[in-house]
Amino acid sequence: MRVYLLRHAKAVPGFPDADRALSPAGQQQVRRLGHFLRDKEEFTPAHIWHSPLQRTRETMEGLLEAWGGSIESTQVCAALVPEADPEPLLADLAGLDRDVVLIGHNPNLELLASLLLSGERYRTRIHLGTCGLICLDWRPIPNLGQFGPCELRWKLAAPIL
Repeated sequence: MRVYLLRHAKAVPGFPDADRALSPAGQQQVRRLGHFLRDKEEFTPAHIWHSPLQRTRETMEGLLEAWGGSIESTQVCAALVPEADPEPLLADLAGLDRDVVLIGHNPNLELLASLLLSGERYRTRIHLGTCGLICLDWRPIPNLGQFGPCELRWKLAAPIL
């Protein structure tokens, strides 16, 4: 199984934070990402989980439209809001058997990446800019808690797209 961590695309500034929409640059970012992924045979997520904030929902919609693939389910996931504790997501992910895209925010996604890779929230430093995407292979092995259940497969930064 693959776990994809996607930070929402660039959003407009504003208040309240939950209502911030994607900026025109953010809409372009996510379209470019979706078009890029369309040509990648290994990108076959079955599920998309996103935070309840508007910019993640718009990122999901833009990705699905530009990518053109089909998925089994989308789900709002409160554990993906910026300040949530990402640790409960580990048990939810362990229950999956198909690829999933998690669309969220920092610092939450960077902490989740560290948990998935190292088993500790502050042990691994991975920067995830807007519309950045990390692909992880879910490969839990008995390791006495020395590292997390995933291996880093690849990372895309939005400017590279």
